[in-house]
Amino acid sequence: MDHRVTLRPLTHDNLRAVIHLSDTLTESQNRCVATNIVSVAQAYVSDTAWVRVVYLGDEIIGFVMLDLHEPDVPEEDRPAVGLWRFMIGRPWQGKGYGRQVLDQLVAHFASRGIRSMYTSVVREEADGPYDFYMKYGFLDTGKKCDDEEILRFPFAGEPRDVPPPLPVAALTPHVALITVWVEDMDAMQRFYRDVLGLVVKEDHGGYMEFENGQVRFALCKREIMRGRSTAFDLPGQGQRFELAFRCEDPEDVDEA
Repeated sequence: MDHRVTLRPLTHDNLRAVIHLSDTLTESQNRCVATNIVSVAQAYVSDTAWVRVVYLGDEIIGFVMLDLHEPDVPEEDRPAVGLWRFMIGRPWQGKGYGRQVLDQLVAHFASRGIRSMYTSVVREEADGPYDFYMKYGFLDTGKKCDDEEILRFPFAGEPRDVPPPLPVAALTPHVALITVWVEDMDAMQRFYRDVLGLVVKEDHGGYMEFENGQVRFALCKREIMRGRSTAFDLPGQGQRFELAFRCEDPEDVDEA
């Protein structure tokens, strides 16, 4: 199963599934966020709404809507966007997909000169998203709007007047996988599994992947890749590693 999320436009084909996602939320969560049908209606009459459907592979799992015009923020935070609505269906919560969505939003808007993202949350509800946003890095401004806490996420760096060096649509600037290339697989897996206590997620003999939150972590025998690149024919000097980044489609790899 594909464990990456993608953000795609709202269409006639996926509208019904998006609307029914609200039915999967708990009663407490439904008090924290408007239903998706209400959000879609508000987007329809708004000139500044930016709407995307969250997919896991080809499965619809969430909905996100931003306000591209967020004027009531301090001058140093402008231009800013507002995270107007964001939900992940109940069956897919707690698996890191919400964080992946935020990663993509930050990458997308930071590359376009946006300096910060604001949102407001209900803090009193047991299933409210306050802790989720705070763990991600949002800051509590100490202000309220309609009894909701106002949170702020500052983007790193200054606004850029030029396009990003790599197309945002092709490459998501978030490390998705760290692979350590090894010669002695048995010794390495004993260290990571038995000494450090990492839980094995997949074991294919020459390739072993561990449970590691949002960034996949794996060991792979160097001989598996020999012949694919001259880099793997070089003698090992320490334990070399590889960083992998997600692309939207295989065709985007060469472009990125």
